Amino acid sequence: MPVYMDLHIGQGLTAKDVALAHQLDLRYQDRFHCKCLTYWIDEPRGNAYCLIEAPNKNAVYELHKSAHEQLPDEIIEVDRRVIKAFLGRIHDPEVVDYIIDQKIKVFNDPAFRVILIVQMKDEIRLSHELGKEECASLISKANSIIRNMITKNQGVASEDEGDEIVATFISAIQATMCAIDIRFFLESEIQKLDLRIGIHAGNPVEKGEELFGSVLKFARFLCNISDNQGYISRTVRNLLECANEKSLLANPSLKSLSKADEEFVSGLIKVLSENWQNSDFEIEDCYKAMSMSKSQLYRRCVDVTGTSSNRLLRDFRLNQARQLLIDKDLNVAQTSFACGFNSPSYFTKCFQKKFGLKPHVFSGASA
Repeated sequence: MPVYMDLHIGQGLTAKDVALAHQLDLRYQDRFHCKCLTYWIDEPRGNAYCLIEAPNKNAVYELHKSAHEQLPDEIIEVDRRVIKAFLGRIHDPEVVDYIIDQKIKVFNDPAFRVILIVQMKDEIRLSHELGKEECASLISKANSIIRNMITKNQGVASEDEGDEIVATFISAIQATMCAIDIRFFLESEIQKLDLRIGIHAGNPVEKGEELFGSVLKFARFLCNISDNQGYISRTVRNLLECANEKSLLANPSLKSLSKADEEFVSGLIKVLSENWQNSDFEIEDCYKAMSMSKSQLYRRCVDVTGTSSNRLLRDFRLNQARQLLIDKDLNVAQTSFACGFNSPSYFTKCFQKKFGLKPHVFSGASA
């Protein structure tokens, strides 16, 4: 059966409230052919997230309605493997805060997570530059070090290897220390690997997004503008400041955004994500969507990212195109049109300038 996560946002629920509601859900679950797996409760932010195996969304809604009337704001289908990777479990934790009535477990485990993304130059380009043997050795070394540092700092790494590794942490301190460790142990290889690190934090779901979708998009954007540095969002910086981690904030290998910059980048990511496939979408449409003049958008992009607004739009499309070529059975022309380019020849020219190889070299590389 599918697995669903239902969201209770800003309902003022306590850990005890949700524990009691979960107990009632367990009592009623068979009536609706459901299986209540676990939940997360974030009292400071007023959010709760329930994980339920069910035949459909309506069964989840009716279960809650009959059991306790704490109705969800939204219900989304999720992959249990993704849940485990990002949130660390799909069942109740073994350690609980306390037990009431000798059977009801109460725990306050927030779903808020810190996401670290490490990106490297892909195997195709590295093989072209270094040769297959040196490339394989370098990628193996980098993957081993990155995963060891994630484990050392109590993070959970994604299963897939390649040019991107995603890790989740409960603590901003651990995620930041992990980034510093990775850069330290791969210092001599950073330029060769084109190593980039982005760290952001947030809740599992924002309206209309996939699991941690907005957090992942933001962290990836930080990687794209990091220029071989570690980049942390203002959200992560705030968490470190609250923990009084001055030494981490002062580390020269890390940069961070201001509050205004983070708000600007969030808006820019939203606009680019919604329009990169539209060939009619040009930079004029971008600055209108951002409610800015063309010169304002240009200045803000250069100030925040070091890159012009035109190049940001083009590079966003090219990064998507590279991944499409690797993952999908599309030819160069199909990929160019799918990524908002009107001309396959112009797309090929831009692609080769950015990645150093023609797009057909990447086609079907994951097969």
